[in-house]
Amino acid sequence: MHVLAAVIFFVWLLAFLQTLVNLRSVPRLRGDETTGAQPLVSIVIPARNEVRVIEQTIRAFLAQDYGGFEVIVVNDRSTDGTDAILRSVSDPRLTIVEGAETPAGWLGKPWALEQGRLAAKGELLLFVDADVIYAKQAVRAAVAEIGRSGAAMLSLFPRMEMGTLAEHVAMPMLAFAAFCGIPLWRANRSTNPRLALGGGSGNLIRRSALESIGGFGALKDAVIDDIGLARAVRTDQQPTRIARADDLIRVRMYHSGREIVEGFTKNAFVMLDRSYVLVAVMLALLVVLHLFPYALALTGDGFAIATVVLISVTRAVLFRSLRYRIDNAIFLHPLMVAFWACIFLRSMWFTGVRNELRWRGRTYDAAHTRGA
Repeated sequence: MHVLAAVIFFVWLLAFLQTLVNLRSVPRLRGDETTGAQPLVSIVIPARNEVRVIEQTIRAFLAQDYGGFEVIVVNDRSTDGTDAILRSVSDPRLTIVEGAETPAGWLGKPWALEQGRLAAKGELLLFVDADVIYAKQAVRAAVAEIGRSGAAMLSLFPRMEMGTLAEHVAMPMLAFAAFCGIPLWRANRSTNPRLALGGGSGNLIRRSALESIGGFGALKDAVIDDIGLARAVRTDQQPTRIARADDLIRVRMYHSGREIVEGFTKNAFVMLDRSYVLVAVMLALLVVLHLFPYALALTGDGFAIATVVLISVTRAVLFRSLRYRIDNAIFLHPLMVAFWACIFLRSMWFTGVRNELRWRGRTYDAAHTRGA
């Protein structure tokens, strides 16, 4: 046990060092950046039953201080009043596309994105989820960054807002997994599609790059379409980049534990290529690396105690940088891991055993879908 505890400690030491390097190496958007050329940007927002936030999202985009843009909202056959809200916003820069019925072989969101792509006129296209709020400088800063980097696609990391206890427990896992578990310091320097990252908070892509991969037809059955887009661009031998935009972009993805569970049930299993072996490995790693040190620390094992301290320090450094609650960083790690273990098991049951992928009132045959 003592040897295993020592190994786990050194794994966490590497994770801590990687977190520090990642935080320093990923570029950040700056609100005071300017760009000489101002190509037309088409902001494409797929919206299905987004009555809770869609008006705030649209008005934030219409308030951008960037010189030339259009906002295209694809109303994906909403039934909750989203359409009435869209019609109440009067602005010549806003185009509403009434979504057509989803064709066979397509998932709803990639089809909505494709319809938005076809309606867009811009040289740059920004694909954004309907619950993301942009500060007025955000589009200008993103255009400056993609111009400076020369990338074909730029993905933007937002600030995650959380309200309920369940959100504070579960949602930090996204940033925690990214900054601790992924070599982001290498991602912007690599051409490996497996290190390509995207996000619903903002994928800014050049029209030429999107047309080169065939639009969203290449992703018509992809559950995690945002990462899939970045991987497709890299597979096409074009560079992609990521940037932190937590000073300029914010999102509250879910508003309760139930919403979190439902939301990630659809993609947790497919994220692991629908492999029961990978789920077993994932769960074993969660138990051994994340929960076992806490249990062993109660016996007085020195390495286990040091590991628990190191986990807390790693989380505190990351959470301070991302402006999450520090008490969350110190006390909620075991709960976060247990919560996500349950999500993976639930996702495996619904999308694996039962082959049901359910989202936004639609049910698909999960066997005919893929992750990214």
